[in-house]
Amino acid sequence: MSQDRHKFVKAPENLAIRSARPSGRAAGRPTGEFLWVDYKENQSKARDLVRSKQAFVRTRHHRLRREKQAQHNGSLPQCPSHPVASSSTSKSDSDEDDHERVVLTPSPQAGVTDGSPSLAISTNHNPNIYFHHYRIHSSRACFPLCSKDVTVWFWKKAVEDPTLMQIKLAISAAHRAAILSASGAPSLAVQKPAQDALRFRGETIKSLRYILQNTSTMCYEQTVFIISHIIVSEGLEANVDAANMHMDAVRQMINAAGGMDLLGHGTLSMLYSCEFLRGIMCSTVPKLDMCAKFQARVLKESAFFKANNHFTISSTLGTRIFNSPWSQEIHPIFKSILSHFRQLVSYYESFNEVDVEPMSVENDCLLYLNYRLLSLPFECLLTPFEETLRLSVLTYCCVRIWNLFGVPCLGALLEQLRRSLFRSLYLFQSTAPDLLFWILFIGSLASRGMKTSSWFLAHLTDAAEQMGLKNWASAASVLETFFFGSPELNWMISVLHILRANAGLSPQSPFLLISSPVIGPQSAGPSHFTKVRPLQTWRNFEPP
Repeated sequence: MSQDRHKFVKAPENLAIRSARPSGRAAGRPTGEFLWVDYKENQSKARDLVRSKQAFVRTRHHRLRREKQAQHNGSLPQCPSHPVASSSTSKSDSDEDDHERVVLTPSPQAGVTDGSPSLAISTNHNPNIYFHHYRIHSSRACFPLCSKDVTVWFWKKAVEDPTLMQIKLAISAAHRAAILSASGAPSLAVQKPAQDALRFRGETIKSLRYILQNTSTMCYEQTVFIISHIIVSEGLEANVDAANMHMDAVRQMINAAGGMDLLGHGTLSMLYSCEFLRGIMCSTVPKLDMCAKFQARVLKESAFFKANNHFTISSTLGTRIFNSPWSQEIHPIFKSILSHFRQLVSYYESFNEVDVEPMSVENDCLLYLNYRLLSLPFECLLTPFEETLRLSVLTYCCVRIWNLFGVPCLGALLEQLRRSLFRSLYLFQSTAPDLLFWILFIGSLASRGMKTSSWFLAHLTDAAEQMGLKNWASAASVLETFFFGSPELNWMISVLHILRANAGLSPQSPFLLISSPVIGPQSAGPSHFTKVRPLQTWRNFEPP
């Protein structure tokens, strides 16, 4: 068809224009910034052509409105999308527009740079909100100690493989649904991302089946990389059986391909992320051994294992864990892990002040220490006291560093901690009431929105009363001698204000007294959801 027969309907002003080629799609379905029409047909008043033009303009209107609102709120990335003009598009866009009004505030993580670029892929669902969530929240939860280059590397892998991009969107949607649920959002707001997570994961599994059927062209490491993301998706939702099944399949593929030492560092990191999520759900032996290649890189390059690097930002950080009378009975291997973990917490809290290499291995060090904690009960015999402490450190790591608030797999870990603490509660009360207070404080934070929340809060109140903590200053002086730092104290106590109100604690409760200070303007609140008001912090928060 000659070019003189083509004209186009120009997009509205103030909208970024880019060229688009006509595709083999059905007539009347624009694929870019222009609507291509036949010049001769345009002279007539064909009903289908008129409808196509109206749908094109209507879709542009909805999209422009969303982009203007996103730029005004600063809550969504400026990311080009590919609208589909049809009779149902207007309704779906309108529904999505309403859904995007419930937005996440940026996570108050410790200065981790966001390295994710604005991306767009072809999908049956609007992924903008999940791209946004991944940029602000999921990427920091996945790579809490990484520089931006690591995040960019993972995104480039996803851009090259649509199957990998689908499962990343599934992880983002599941993470969003979990935090919405824990924050007390309406059930409809939670249901939408939960359903999208299932759809994205289902599409990924379909694509994976096609890949596995063509073994002659299959890249084993890329396939393992994709399956590891599926395991993460299943693990976040506490689907233990599915995670174990996929992990067994991955182990068989790795053995058939020659072992883990032949895999790249990025793939190994994902596999140990899978092992971490699987490990906090069930107390079983890790399915994957510690790879000599992975361990050697961590021990050689990680700053935590270098004698001339110390990141302790507080002279009191973790002192009670190493100097208390009860600490003398901790197993030497366990104490060594805790010592490195202390350095990691200090490093995380002072991330902005620490010189980090572009491809830092500190996130791998976090995975390595988590693996050591998970495998510790199978390396040496732990006492009930030590087992409770081990689970408490894992819980702290989940909520403070990995930011897994509200994620179902965290509920499984909290149930393990509750049962372990219940069996040794009397021992803690008599020998380590300070440690008990810290453990219950962590449990109360982590159990936000979960069935174990009331149990941890009730015992936290008793522990505060037993120690005679009458004000927040006295409570903070105890917490700071464990794995706490000044930047995070205000952040965590903000959450406890909400927990206290939800639990309906009486004004006479000692717990109310120790958590009563108003959060100052310099403190940042936890991840929470709000209507249309992005970037809101706790600076105006008044205790209920």
